[in-house]
Amino acid sequence: MPCSHYYGPGVSKDRADALGTSALPCMPCECTPLSRVDAWGGQMRLLAMLFVLAIMLPISTMAQAPQETTFSSSGSAATVLIEEHTATYCTTCAEIDPMLLDFLEDNGNRAIRIAMHPLGEDPLGSNISSQRLTLHGGELAVTPTFVMDGRVVSQGFVDRIDMQMNLRSSEIAKEGVISIQGEVYVSQNSLHVSSPELVLDVEEHLTIFIVERKVSLEPGTASNGLDKNHDVARAMLSLDAGGNTTSEILPKEWSVHVHDGGEPSVEFFVDEMDPYLYDVVIVLEKSEGGDGSVLSSTLVALSERPKASQNISTLPVVAALASMSIILFIVQSRR
Repeated sequence: MPCSHYYGPGVSKDRADALGTSALPCMPCECTPLSRVDAWGGQMRLLAMLFVLAIMLPISTMAQAPQETTFSSSGSAATVLIEEHTATYCTTCAEIDPMLLDFLEDNGNRAIRIAMHPLGEDPLGSNISSQRLTLHGGELAVTPTFVMDGRVVSQGFVDRIDMQMNLRSSEIAKEGVISIQGEVYVSQNSLHVSSPELVLDVEEHLTIFIVERKVSLEPGTASNGLDKNHDVARAMLSLDAGGNTTSEILPKEWSVHVHDGGEPSVEFFVDEMDPYLYDVVIVLEKSEGGDGSVLSSTLVALSERPKASQNISTLPVVAALASMSIILFIVQSRR
């Protein structure tokens, strides 16, 4: 509000009103003029806006950044591929599932498990199970059925000792030492899978599996009571030495594109699904199938990627605070 010195010393407000304020010059005052207060408030609002922008900029940048990542695996020549033919109505499968998870974790890269569910009453079922059994010369007479590197090693109930002995036997039975590489480029809703430097022999083909690491069903959906299933086969595609597709099984919403020339290269389009829900298993095997047809396999784990940091970089915030402090100091020093 105006002070008593605004119209000059000795001039009261009543006197100023009687003479008219336009007749009296505005005199210097010890108090801060309203115009300066308004200017100061404007500067503060501007600084506050800049500070908010400095904080929000890295957040918006993170939100808009495309999720494009390349994953790779050199695999191990000794790794054994375990194809478990299971079902959500199989009570034995539910009984041994905790043991299998511990077995796989304890053996690390010695084994890769793919859970294959039969088409029909199983909500996780597909033709992958029947096609793989046909390739290996077997049929799904009982669940679970375990196939290691193309050999049917057990049917029905198994314990930890059985699994360990079968794994060791499969390692010993491997023909030669073959190691393959796997590379997966993830971009939005697609998985571009390749095997660098691999040249297929005329008697070999490459099979790519897309497996979902963890599938949660609604309670009561699985009659065996197992609502959480792991390593579920969702898609499969096989290529021969000429780059021709010899087998293709996909969810109906998915599509695939096989790239021509060079190393085997396939792009899976997973519709609206999060590609990081999946892992990719790449398998080199004999074209005719049969006992011991799997020559090598490798797992490219997408689902185990490090979680994006939830902490925003403090550098922009610190810089904004420092700039704000300097500006405040300069403005106050000129008052």
